[in-house]
Parts: sequence; structure tokens; C-alpha cells
Amino acid sequence: MFSIRDIMTRSPLTIGPGESVERAAALMNQHRIGGLPVVEDGRLIGIITSRDVRTSHFNRLVADAMSKQVVVVSGECSLWEAKELLEQHGIERLPVVKDGRLVGIVTKSQLYAELGKRIDALTGLNRAEFLQWKASEFLQGGQEIAIIFLDLDDFGAIDKELGHVMGDRILQHAAQVLRSVMEDGIDYLCRYAGDEFAVVTLRPFEEAKKLALRMVTALIEENWPHGLKVTGSAGIAGGRRSCSRPEGDEACTVSDLINMASLASARAKKEKKAVIVAGRVELKEAG
Repeated sequence: MFSIRDIMTRSPLTIGPGESVERAAALMNQHRIGGLPVVEDGRLIGIITSRDVRTSHFNRLVADAMSKQVVVVSGECSLWEAKELLEQHGIERLPVVKDGRLVGIVTKSQLYAELGKRIDALTGLNRAEFLQWKASEFLQGGQEIAIIFLDLDDFGAIDKELGHVMGDRILQHAAQVLRSVMEDGIDYLCRYAGDEFAVVTLRPFEEAKKLALRMVTALIEENWPHGLKVTGSAGIAGGRRSCSRPEGDEACTVSDLINMASLASARAKKEKKAVIVAGRVELKEAG
């Protein structure tokens, strides 16, 4: 999974606290950037932005004009977590620090450009990497989750008979249908691969099973072009944290849940059932 370390600008341009606001403004104009980390003895102590420059006299010291409360991230921070920080604080850049020392910086435009590569161009949905991150984040927060994996039935035959253009339209349409039964802030839908869709949901397990059935039903009841009948088979697996565990287990647990839900989906297709429940994973204190 990509992290901020993979996209950050290393050895970013900085300025010292004893330099003038005029000097900061000149550097920003010269390099066409909107902010400068303020560093003293290698340690990040603030940030001065174009907004700070506009509201300060040019003869003032950077130390007097800079923002001292800086939102920072580590190199291990995920792209989506960084996006949430930028939006939550209404800022345009995130210094990347390690042990208090500046090691890089990432801007909003950099981050959004990289995240754009992780959006499925055909359906507009997030890709599998987002599902892995979001599910891990929920588990770290002690929340119960369920993974729903849905595979369209006989999509290969549709694609082969009507062509890839029509196949793409069916996938786009399927994404819209599935999105229509989701609830913002609770259900997170992504296109996993090919004709496979996956959801991580915060619904209680019994409610998650009902959502899986609604997804399958919505496909059946949809008015598809060319009189097609498009159906899907779903599998569901859930997990919760009953006690704390050392960080780092979440990604493996999420992979297990996705695998369980995927296998359940394949079984549902084979047995011609709408939804098959794989079960739950109870996460307990490591002994």
C-alpha cells in the first residue's frame, strides 16, 4: 500500500526563523510555492505560508509571522489519511517528519494527483487499496466491520456477446446501482477488480447481511439495456476487536476477511444463492 513516503518531495526548500518575511516571500515567488517549513537546527518549528506573508510586514522576522501549530505526518501515513487531514484543517501542505526532523513535504495538488490514479476511471469508485486502508483504520479504532464481496454472474458471456464497450457500460451501470443502496459514512464501496465489487461497512453483522441482499436484489430489479438480465452473487465476512492488539495486525486481518468474503461469493455463484455468509473473525488479545 502506498504511503506519503512514496510521493513526498524530499529535502524541501526551507527557511530559518531569523530570516525576514521579505526573504520568505522572495523564495516563494521564485520557486512558485505557497509555503515554507521553518527549520532550526534541523528540527521543524513552524511553517510560513503566502497568507502569513500577506498579513505581515516585510521587515518582520519569520519567527514572528510563522504558524507554530503545524499539522505534520509521518512517512508511513496513508494517502487517504493525509487527504483527510488536509481537508479537516483546510490546509494546502503537510510537512513530513521523523523524530521531529523534517524529511519531506507533500502538497494538496501532489496528493490529489496521486489519489486520482487510485480511482477506477470507468466507474469512479475507489480501488481495492482504499478498501484495505479504510477497513484497517476502522479495526484500529476498535470498530466492528463487515466485508461484502460481490461478483457479477456470467459477465464474461455478456462481454463476449455484446463487446467490451457494452461490457464497460454494464459495469458503470452496476456501480451506480450498487452505490444507490449505500449510506454515506457507513458503507464504502469500491471496484475490486474486473466485474468484482467490494464494500467495507460499519453496520452490525446482521444489518450487513441485509445490505448484501439489497445489493443483489437491486441488480435483479434494475432495468438493464438490451433486455439484459444482470445478477450478482455476494459473500460476506465480518470481524471485530474485542480487545486491543499490537498495531500492524489489521492489514492481515482485512486480507483474511476479503479472502473469506471472496470465497463465499464464489460459493454463492456455484450454488446459485444470492448471499453466502462466510462468518466472523474475533480479534482478541494476543496471549
